[in-house]
Amino acid sequence: MKILLVSDTHNSTRELEQIMERHEGEVRVVCHMGDHFRDLLLLSPKFPGVELVAVSGNCDYGGDRLRILEFSPCLDSKDAITRILIVHGDKHGVKYGLDRLAYAAKEANANAAFYGHTHFPLVTTHGGIFIMNPGSPSFPRGGSKASYGIAEIAPDGSISGRIVAV
Repeated sequence: MKILLVSDTHNSTRELEQIMERHEGEVRVVCHMGDHFRDLLLLSPKFPGVELVAVSGNCDYGGDRLRILEFSPCLDSKDAITRILIVHGDKHGVKYGLDRLAYAAKEANANAAFYGHTHFPLVTTHGGIFIMNPGSPSFPRGGSKASYGIAEIAPDGSISGRIVAV
């Protein structure tokens, strides 16, 4: 199962819509990790077959600041449940390291954490937690290119991901 990851779109829906069109029929869920998370919700009528999940960031008002997603890739198996912590990252100090984010994921009994805030793409494992930041499709920082992410959950419940340049 594939999940499309975006963050920090900052009111720029054109790139987001193009990304979603490119992966329509390929992904089951689209996650927006904040800073204009409503950009994703505005596109919901155009993509009725996709589950949209969004958290608010430091530039948003309202909305959930944290979500936990649970997936069972094998419908007949209760053992292979993948839990993912979804946050923006500003409240977890991600500009200064990933310790707090990994700890929060462990506290939530999550296998993975998706975040934004830095506008810088990253795929890593930290403290045994798979961690991914898709960067920003609109306003990249730190010398990175405009980007988004694709995460994939395997039938055994393991998770992997890749960054895609816009």
